[in-house]
Amino acid sequence: MTAGTDERLRALEDRLDIIELEGAYARAFDEHDGDGWSALFTADGIYQSRPVGDAPPVTFVQGSEALRAFCTDASYDGIHFLHLPQITLDGDAAQARIHLQFHGSYGQDPGAPRLVLHGFYDVTYRRVAGRWLIAHRVTTAFSRDQSTVLGYPSGSSLPG
Repeated sequence: MTAGTDERLRALEDRLDIIELEGAYARAFDEHDGDGWSALFTADGIYQSRPVGDAPPVTFVQGSEALRAFCTDASYDGIHFLHLPQITLDGDAAQARIHLQFHGSYGQDPGAPRLVLHGFYDVTYRRVAGRWLIAHRVTTAFSRDQSTVLGYPSGSSLPG
């Protein structure tokens, strides 16, 4: 049996709302907008990195205040490039996998580390008071390349 028009429209709106949420997530984090970023999570929301092997997660942040501080105090500047999420809806809950690239730097000085990360997010969402929010987000890195750009050393011009 085919879903009715109202059900199909609701599913389409839910998907678009989640895509919009993910766009707001990337922009708020890249701008170090801790208030805006933490507001995209449920009050008990979790952001974490997937552990490698038996090691504990490198990052585990839970709750609005901790999420706000994590974003605001991030020691790097960067930009997220997110692919479209693959979303599974289930009433007021949803899940998605989102492939990503992140390009970041740890300062503007010559020699400051630069980071390029390729990976994906596994995300669980909950609809709270009619609004989709992130309940749990796990980052998995496929590759993490760190380099240093030294630039021209001072005094490197040819003698005149």
